[in-house]
Amino acid sequence: MLAISLALNGIVLGSVLLLFSLGLTLIYGVGRIVNFAHGALFSIGAMLGVWMSGQGMPLWATLIATPLVVGLLGVVLDWAILARIRDRPMVDSLLLTFGLALFITGVLYEFGGRNVQIMPIPQSLDGAIGLFGLTLPVYRAFVSVLGIALAAGLFLFLKNSDWGLRVRAANDDPEMGACLGIDREMLMHSVVGVSAALAAISGAAAAPIFTAYATVGDKILILAFMTVILGGLGSLRGAVVAAYVVGLIIVFGEGYFGGQMALMLLFVLVMAMLINWPRGFFGEGRTE
Repeated sequence: MLAISLALNGIVLGSVLLLFSLGLTLIYGVGRIVNFAHGALFSIGAMLGVWMSGQGMPLWATLIATPLVVGLLGVVLDWAILARIRDRPMVDSLLLTFGLALFITGVLYEFGGRNVQIMPIPQSLDGAIGLFGLTLPVYRAFVSVLGIALAAGLFLFLKNSDWGLRVRAANDDPEMGACLGIDREMLMHSVVGVSAALAAISGAAAAPIFTAYATVGDKILILAFMTVILGGLGSLRGAVVAAYVVGLIIVFGEGYFGGQMALMLLFVLVMAMLINWPRGFFGEGRTE
C-alpha cells in the first residue's frame, strides 16, 4: 500500500515538474539559454495565484489569468534584457538570469513573499477519491490530469501549427532556421513568453500543495534542472519521461530513506547519465 501511495504522489510531483521542465527545455532548445530565473517565475505564478484567489476569482479563471500575465512578463523580459545578450557566450546568460532571479525574488519579498501563503482548494476539488484501495486527494489528481493535458496540448500545437514548425526548426538548427527566413527575435519573444506561462501555471496549480512564498520556485528549479539533464538538453520527449522519473525518485526516496537520501539518489543517477548517456533518455539532447 505504501508503494502505491508513493507512486501516486510521485506522479503528482512529476506532473508539476513536467510543465515546469518543458518551459525550461523550450527556451534552451531555441535560444540556448539556461534560465535560472525560471524558478522565480514559478514563484510569481504561485503568489499571483494566491492573490487572485484571495480576490474571489475561481480556480479556472486563476489558471487562465496567471499564465497570461506572467507570459506577457516573459515577453517583456526577453525583449528588454535577454535579447541584449542573444549571441554572447552561455556564461553571460547564466549570470544574467541568475541576477534576474535574485532581483525578482527581492521584489517578491517586498510584496509579502516572506510569509508562507496558502491557496485554498475550491470546494468542487476538495475531498478524496478511492484508487487502488487508497484515498487520493481530488486536487492532486486534478493537478496530475492538468499537467498531462497541457503537455499533450503543447506537443500537438508544436506538431500542427506554423509556430510549432518554426520552433522545431530553430530547435534542430538555429542557423539553418535563420537562413530559411525565421524571424529569430520574434520567435524567441514568443518562446520565452510560453516558457514563462508554463512556469506560472505550474506554480499556480501547485500553490495549494507546495504553498506560496518568494523562494518556493528554488527547490522545483533544482529538480527541473535534473529533469532536463536526464531527458537531454533541448529534448522535449526526454523531459516528459525524466519529469516522472525524478518525481518518483524524490517521493520514493523521501518515503523510504528521507529527503537527503532522495536527493543523493537523484544526483547519482544524474552523474551516471552525464558520464554514460549525456544526450539523455532518447539520445536527442545536446552536449555543447
